Amino acid sequence: MRVVSRFLRDRVGNVAVLMGILAVPLLLSIGLASDYARGVAARSHIQELADLTALYLAASGEKDHDKLGELAEKSVSSNQSPGIVDSVSIANLETTDKSIDILLRAQITTNFMSLAGIDTVAVQASALAERAVTGSVEVVLVLDNTWSMSAPGSAGLPKITTLKTAAAALATELLENKQASVRIGLVPYADYVNVGTQYRDQNWLDVPNDYTVPGTAQTCTTSTTKSVCVEKAPTYACTKTVDGVVEPATCGGGCIRSENQTVPPYQKCSGGSSKQTYQWHGCVGSRKNSDSRLHDGRPSDRYPGYVETGQKCLNPIVPLTDDLKTVLTGINGMIINIGSYKPYTYIPAGLIWGQNLLSATEPFSQGAAYDPNNKVPRKVAVLMTDGENTLRFRNSDGRHVQPSSNATTAKGEIKKTNDDTKAICDYMKAQKIELYTVAFMVTNADAKAMLEYCATDAAHYFDASDPDKLVAAFSGIAQSLAQVRLAR
Repeated sequence: MRVVSRFLRDRVGNVAVLMGILAVPLLLSIGLASDYARGVAARSHIQELADLTALYLAASGEKDHDKLGELAEKSVSSNQSPGIVDSVSIANLETTDKSIDILLRAQITTNFMSLAGIDTVAVQASALAERAVTGSVEVVLVLDNTWSMSAPGSAGLPKITTLKTAAAALATELLENKQASVRIGLVPYADYVNVGTQYRDQNWLDVPNDYTVPGTAQTCTTSTTKSVCVEKAPTYACTKTVDGVVEPATCGGGCIRSENQTVPPYQKCSGGSSKQTYQWHGCVGSRKNSDSRLHDGRPSDRYPGYVETGQKCLNPIVPLTDDLKTVLTGINGMIINIGSYKPYTYIPAGLIWGQNLLSATEPFSQGAAYDPNNKVPRKVAVLMTDGENTLRFRNSDGRHVQPSSNATTAKGEIKKTNDDTKAICDYMKAQKIELYTVAFMVTNADAKAMLEYCATDAAHYFDASDPDKLVAAFSGIAQSLAQVRLAR
């Protein structure tokens, strides 16, 4: 019995010793698992922190590297969890106008791994956020090409030159992402819009046939007397205003006294005319029936086209396209006059054709159907002008003509043109078209108020008081159309 009892006592002790020996690796395993779990949590947290900070910086719109660095520090410090990681630092930050690349490093203090001499474990994560236009977007640029755009800006360059630079940069940025479905149209407007002569036979146009008026012979007689000016008024320097542009001119010089004098026989001719050829150069006016000039709700109402002895509208519009070269050719080819033809300003013409380009129906049908939420596609119009309307609508023939010489009457006529502009803006916004407006060196209060009214909201209105601000405005529009996404 003593042998059995001793055996049992020894067996219990042996088990206790064995369990004590086995407990050491078990506890180490539990400790290592705890440190591993903390490491996994730390890596997950720092990756989330890198993603969040990169997206935050990209969405901020800030471009200055130092300011972006300050924003990154604030983002990291305010969003890190000390209970998960001991410290986080920005190891690297690379920024461009279109991307944010950030690398974060952190460390955790180990518990059981310190027994093996490993007191801390480093973790790191990186993120790349990009700004790019994504999805389906249709943008039409409605740009002022009137004679007033010939005036120099503060940098001394003609305003049209600055506009070309700004518009080209916008188009290039919008079409940069080949994965997106982006198309851009261009409407260079002045007093009229040029739709392009290739559309002459379309059912939305009413264009007379070209014709020629033959010349007629003069009636001549021989005369030996002539009225000769013997005294002229003195000339003096003065100015004239064409579409808001003040130009130097010479005034005076008219004849104030003349007398008939006997002269050698000469041929005195009167009457007669040279041959005149009238052709269509793509110039169109406004629809004449009721209010159809303000919307596209009655496509059966045709646009009047005008045959002229010379071109009285500027370069043709560019329908929606995803071909950057085509868009840039249209932008760089914009002009503000043809010979002595120096056009005035009629903004409604530009706006309605901007709307026509975005519409899925005729006159142009490249646009996709309207999305009630304006997402697929997102339809956008950018209206830019450097001044107020200077013409009125004439219902009899759809032309845009000079207002009355009576100042009071003229003021009312220009107000009607401004009201028409706002009515088209209302219609476009009713179709959920997003409207940006840019006032370029505009000083007229009524014109500014009209542009602010037309913009979708205050953030869509830009008051560009100098050329640099015009470039910044177009860049801002590009940034606002871009979406922020994680590329890594």
